[in-house]
Amino acid sequence: MNAKNDSTEVVLNNIPDKDTTTTSVETPGSSTEGFDQIPLVEQFQPGNKAVPPGKNRKEEMFKQITFKGKGAEERRLGIDLASKGDLNGAIEQFTKSIAIHERNPDAYFYRGKAKWELKDFKGADKDFSQAISIRPMQAPYYYYRAQMYLEQSRYSEALSDFNSTLKYAPTYTDALNYKGVVLAKLGRHQEAIAAYDTAIVQIPGHALAYYNKGTSLAALKKFTEADEMFTRSIDIDPDYIQAYTNRGNCRFMLNRFDDAANDYTIVIEKQPKNADAYYNRAFSLQRTNKLTEACADWKKAIELGHKNAANMLEKYCK
Repeated sequence: MNAKNDSTEVVLNNIPDKDTTTTSVETPGSSTEGFDQIPLVEQFQPGNKAVPPGKNRKEEMFKQITFKGKGAEERRLGIDLASKGDLNGAIEQFTKSIAIHERNPDAYFYRGKAKWELKDFKGADKDFSQAISIRPMQAPYYYYRAQMYLEQSRYSEALSDFNSTLKYAPTYTDALNYKGVVLAKLGRHQEAIAAYDTAIVQIPGHALAYYNKGTSLAALKKFTEADEMFTRSIDIDPDYIQAYTNRGNCRFMLNRFDDAANDYTIVIEKQPKNADAYYNRAFSLQRTNKLTEACADWKKAIELGHKNAANMLEKYCK
């Protein structure tokens, strides 16, 4: 979130790793005979502040899967290989499962997810779509395909899939949050805010939903309300660096330059090599006639590789 060309820019969304989640959620049809039970897992629970590492989330998800039906042993082995990072080996096992029972949608889903991680988006899309065509009421199929579409900036398709996820798993908060992210990417910020509000009602400690709501409010130039949302996010997770940055940006836009500088200082204390934080703090210092300190910050930003800091140094620090 840089202050470019002598102004501050607020970036809309911070999307976490697609594989960072913690608790299981049942989905319609998950216990159907012959099909695997695939959990959806929540990213946040009440009382949880930070997003856990993706590896931990994957292990949690993998150990919750219940394998059923023909080809189950091959799918179980494939998941085990995927959990250890052997995605090609996993794909081989899922393909064997399909050969044993070509109408088992779970094998296509797992194979699609492995292909996605290998950046074979075309192959992943084909497998996800095949799984959905066989078993169209399974929420995880839509959710993970939506995440892939989001990664590819295919926002309309991602929105459709997040809506389908919520149709079959209406209390799945992560889908609500990411639906808001997609709506914001499409410029539909009021609708995005409504999605974030629903997520917050379901999980009042959802730091990311507060943060994302703040970014949409900032995009609508409602900087005071956005400041409040970033503050709530920070109250839940005091280590949420991006929330300090965006709150600093809002306070800069509200001419609260000392408060903005304080937020950027917190970012610098937590991330000493954050060039953007030095660059942005320099603007706040310059606005309060602390030009010597501002120039020092722009020099530091240059040392850390910031592309625009040299222009500001030339303009203000001759």
